[in-house]
Amino acid sequence: MKKVQKIMLILMAIVALVVFSGCSNKSEKGSKNKTTESTSNVEQGKIVDENNPVATMVVEYVNENGNKEEGTIKIELYPDVAPDTVANFINLANNNFYNGLTFHRIIENFMIQGGDPNGNGTGGASLSDLNKNINKGSSEDYNYSIKGEFATNNFRNNIKFEAGTIAMARSDYSTLGMAEEGYNSACSQFFIMNTDDKSTNSYLEGNYAAFGKVIEGYDVVTKISKTEVTVNENGTEQSVPKDAPVIKELSVDTKGKEYKIPDTINADEVAEKIQAKYMELIQQSYNN
Repeated sequence: MKKVQKIMLILMAIVALVVFSGCSNKSEKGSKNKTTESTSNVEQGKIVDENNPVATMVVEYVNENGNKEEGTIKIELYPDVAPDTVANFINLANNNFYNGLTFHRIIENFMIQGGDPNGNGTGGASLSDLNKNINKGSSEDYNYSIKGEFATNNFRNNIKFEAGTIAMARSDYSTLGMAEEGYNSACSQFFIMNTDDKSTNSYLEGNYAAFGKVIEGYDVVTKISKTEVTVNENGTEQSVPKDAPVIKELSVDTKGKEYKIPDTINADEVAEKIQAKYMELIQQSYNN
C-alpha cells in the first residue's frame, strides 16, 4: 500500500510539473548588448524607446456583466534586454501562431497566462510554427524551447516584475535534479503581471524571462484578470477561466527591423530525459 501511495505522489508531481509549464543550447553569461532600465509602464503611451518593436493584441473576453467585449493591449518589447525571447515572440506572433489561442490561467492580483495551443497549460509550439521554412511534421520539425534569459540562468535581465510586465512561462524540473532543463523550457506561453505587490512578485525576479511592458490597454489586462475562474485539475489554485478570453489577433510592428529565428533546444529530446527520470523514480519507489 505504501508503494502505491509513493507512486501516486510521483504521478501527481508529474502532472503538476506539466500543468504549470510555461512551454548554442547553453545560456550565455549575460547579454553583450546594452540593457534598458524598466520602470512601470502601465500609464498610457509611456514608451522606453521609439525604435523598440510593439505588439498589438486584440482579446475577446466576458466582462463583469456577462457580455462579450473586445479590447486591445499594446506591449513594448525590449530586444536589447532579452534578444532571443523577443525574437521568439515576434516570429511566433507574425506567423499568426497566437491567433485564436486563449488565456488559460488567470489569477486576479497576480497574472494572466496564455499562448498554449492545448489551452490548458501543457502545450507549446513546434519549430514549424516558429520558422515557416520548416514543413510541419517533417523530419526537421520538433517541439522546441529557448534558453532562459534571466539571472538564475546566468543572463543579465533587469526588467522589473510589476503591473504590466510580460514574461515567459516555463517548467520547473528542479525536484528531479534537472534545473537547467527547466530554466531552458520556455516556448510559446507567456504571462502578463497585474500587480505591483513585491511580496507576490519577488520570487519571479531573476527566475523568469521578462521581455516587455504594457504601454496601452492595461485596463483590458485588469478586466481579463477579473474573469470568473474555477479550481484547476490538481486542486492547487483557482485559475481556470469558465469562459477563456480569446486572443483574436496578435502581431508585432518591428519598425522595419528583421528579427531572426533564435537558437532552439529540441524539447522532444528533453521530454524523453524527463520521462526516463520519472520511470527511475517509480522504480525506486517499488524497490523501497
